[in-house]
Amino acid sequence: MSEAESHPAAPASRPALLRFLGGVRTVTGSKFLIESDHARVLVDCGLFQGFADLRRRNWAKLPCDASSIHAVVITHAHLDHCGYLPRLVRHGFRVPILTSAHTARLAEIVLRDSARLQMEAAQHANEHGWSKHRPARPLYDETDVDTTVRFFDRSWAVGRSESWLTGTPRTVLGALVLRFRVPVGDAYPVCAPSQAGGIPTTWPYGCGHRRRGGPEPSLR
Repeated sequence: MSEAESHPAAPASRPALLRFLGGVRTVTGSKFLIESDHARVLVDCGLFQGFADLRRRNWAKLPCDASSIHAVVITHAHLDHCGYLPRLVRHGFRVPILTSAHTARLAEIVLRDSARLQMEAAQHANEHGWSKHRPARPLYDETDVDTTVRFFDRSWAVGRSESWLTGTPRTVLGALVLRFRVPVGDAYPVCAPSQAGGIPTTWPYGCGHRRRGGPEPSLR
């Protein structure tokens, strides 16, 4: 038997898979699931908001178990980017939520307010009978938020094929700009933004042609 036959080559790494779980054909519910041989990372974990058919999506199960996600990265503290976190924790997520210190502080305020509003809506539905559910229950409550905020962390090591950078905050205080690296064989090359293969974005920012130079003068 030859040396090559006695030591078979290791299987090649699979290409990373990007799945859009929200922020598609709507402006809310941003969730990007990135899966590789090394990690499963959820970028943003937002609530669907607006009409009832959108809000009902918040009750649907994710395509993977919450406990199988290695980390969540939150880009900023808007509800449509972080508001689903307590629901994810309720379903078994128990590992770091990576974000900036400012985003972690703002997100806690946003999540506590969201929980309070949902609890009040469920109580009102039960008192006045306008929900088809008996009893009506909130998507999550303050106890879920208490558990969620304990997982906020700024340690940046998740898997060999993932990395991110802190960018200049533009959307809200503490916002992050992320850059992911995926394996090419056994190498993990770093490329400049101009060499990127693509830029994942939510639907309202990527659904149409954008002219260089900003808004039309009449809109300034």
